[in-house]
Amino acid sequence: MSHDSSVKVWRMMDLHDAEMLKGTYVQHMYPWHAHEEISLGLVLEGAINLRTRSRQGIAKAGSFTLINAEEAHYGTPVNAEGWRCRTIHLNPQMVQITAADLRRYSPASSIAFLGPTFDDPDAANELLELHRRSEADASSLERQSWLVTLIARLLLRHSEAAVTLPAREREPRAVGLARDYLVENLGDKVTLDELAATSGLPPFRLLRAFQQSVGLTPHAYQTQTRIRAACRLLRSQQPLVDIAVSTGFADQAHLTRTFKAIMGMTPGQYRDAFRAFD
Repeated sequence: MSHDSSVKVWRMMDLHDAEMLKGTYVQHMYPWHAHEEISLGLVLEGAINLRTRSRQGIAKAGSFTLINAEEAHYGTPVNAEGWRCRTIHLNPQMVQITAADLRRYSPASSIAFLGPTFDDPDAANELLELHRRSEADASSLERQSWLVTLIARLLLRHSEAAVTLPAREREPRAVGLARDYLVENLGDKVTLDELAATSGLPPFRLLRAFQQSVGLTPHAYQTQTRIRAACRLLRSQQPLVDIAVSTGFADQAHLTRTFKAIMGMTPGQYRDAFRAFD
């Protein structure tokens, strides 16, 4: 395995705009964060230690990684060699559609995959073949067939019905107010006192309620929200320096460091994945 980190990312419009990633990570540590998409991955070499709020697992060569949308998690290398992987960031709607086809869950149910790591040679092979076909001259029908087959397998073997209401509907009203304030004031230096006043809770109670509900501290949530906003602006090919200012980072270097820590790639690499479709 290479001793240097490297990453390639591209998107597949015929797979509901899925983001495909192929990378080697050496001494990279993911902070606590969450994705809007479902993250499906296969470790090819090395190993990564993944932890969510309720589970922990080590994914070694051949192991599958699966993180639910909006599920807080972090990852660290098991040793100095790091790991090599192929990953798909998938629109959750694809899973809901396939679940409806299987008639496995009622329409009101949300679905939780039982990650973050497990061994399933069949699923691993399907993900690898799909990933390879996303780089080759394969037809949309072929790629879509592989993806639906993979999702169905994961639903049947590695999922459970979660709660019947979205997370935002279950959280305390104060936490919802704090989240909204952070999003609405993305470029501002929000203080804890401001956030507490907005939510109607004292600072410590807000911190505790926020982390229990969201799985992240308000600061980590603010950083993640800024990165998501940066992703949207990068897709429209805006200059990095302008994106850094509008999303609340001190400068372009600060944006780049934070983006790479959370996304596993630089802003430039992410933007290049969308350039071909403009």
